Amino acid sequence: MRIGLINAYSTLNLGDAAIYSAFRKLLPGADLIAHVQDERPDPTLGVTFLQNRPTDCGAYISVGGDIFNNSREWFVTKAFLMNLAELRRHSRHTILFGQSIPRSCHGLSFLLLQRYLKRLAAVCVRDAESHQRLCAAGVPTRLSYDVAFVLESSPLAEAMARRCLERLLIHPDQAAVLSVRGFDSMYGHDNDAFVSRMSRLCLGLSAAGLRPVVLIQSGAYGSDNDLEVAAAIQARAPATAILNPFADSPAVPSWQLAMALFSLVGVVIAVRFHTAVLSLAAGRVPFHLHYSNKGRDLCRRLDLPGCDLASLEPSAVLPAILATRGRRFDHGAVREQVQRDFQWCVDQLPHKP
Repeated sequence: MRIGLINAYSTLNLGDAAIYSAFRKLLPGADLIAHVQDERPDPTLGVTFLQNRPTDCGAYISVGGDIFNNSREWFVTKAFLMNLAELRRHSRHTILFGQSIPRSCHGLSFLLLQRYLKRLAAVCVRDAESHQRLCAAGVPTRLSYDVAFVLESSPLAEAMARRCLERLLIHPDQAAVLSVRGFDSMYGHDNDAFVSRMSRLCLGLSAAGLRPVVLIQSGAYGSDNDLEVAAAIQARAPATAILNPFADSPAVPSWQLAMALFSLVGVVIAVRFHTAVLSLAAGRVPFHLHYSNKGRDLCRRLDLPGCDLASLEPSAVLPAILATRGRRFDHGAVREQVQRDFQWCVDQLPHKP
C-alpha cells in the first residue's frame, strides 16, 4: 500500500529524520512517500521524497513533532492553517501518531485543531499534557511515546561514531555529548542566557575531566539550526568540540549515527527532545534539560534525571549529571508499547496496510 507521511518537515533535523525511519520500520511492506523542504532529502531513511505533497494514497499519517506550533499565539499563522489543511484532505484515511500539542497552540488555533482531529481515524500523542488537553476537548486520544523508540543502531553506525570521536582525539569514556538549539518567539527562553549557561556547563564538564561535544542535531532552517549556537558556546568554552552529522554525505542516517554515539560515550545531556529519546532507545540514561511539555513529560513518566532549562544552574546540576555516567536504560517495555499503540491506530483505518 502507498502511504503518505503528511506534515513532514525536514531531514536536516535528525529528530524528524528518526521519525520518518521509525515509520519505515513499523510499515516494512508499505510504499512510504513524503514531501519536505530540503533541496536534497536524506536518501538513507527508507522514504521516497516527492516534489509535492503526497496524494493518491491508501492511508496518511500526520508525522513530525511540534508541527502545530502557532508562533503568533493570538492569531492563526499561514503555516498552521496549511498543516490543518493536510489533516482535512483525507480525514477518515488519516491517523495522527506520536505528535505533541505545544502550549503556543491555544485559543482559536486549538479550537480549529480539535475540530479537525475529531474527524481522523485515530489520534495518538506522545505526552500526557497533550493527551489531557485533547481528551478534555472531546477528541478521542490515545497516549503513547515518541515513535523513534522503535529504532536501533547498527554496527556500521557504531564504527562511524568511533571514527568521529577519534578525529576529535576524544576517548568515548571521556566524552560528554550535548545537544543545543536556538530559541525564538515560540519558546519562552532567552538565547543569550542559554548560551551563557551552556558555556558554563561545558567549562564545568571540562574541569571534571570530561570532553564536552556539542552534537548538531539540526542543520535545518531559522532558529532550528544548531550551528550558530554551538559556535557561540565553543567561543566561550574553547575545549568544547562540535560534531556535525550533516557535514558529509550520509553512509548511515544522521539519527543512527547519533544513537551509536550515545551508546558509546560516558555522559549524554539532552536539551533537544530527540537526544533524550534516541539515547534511551540506545539503552543510555541522559540528563534532560527540558524546555517544553514533551520533555517534562518524558522525565516524569520514565523517572529520568533532569531539570527545566529555565532553572538551570550549571554548578548545581553538575553532580547529578556526572551521576548519570554509564547508566543503562531498559527500553523494551516502551518500544513494545509504541508498537502496540501504532498497530491499534492502523487498525482504525478503513483500509489497513
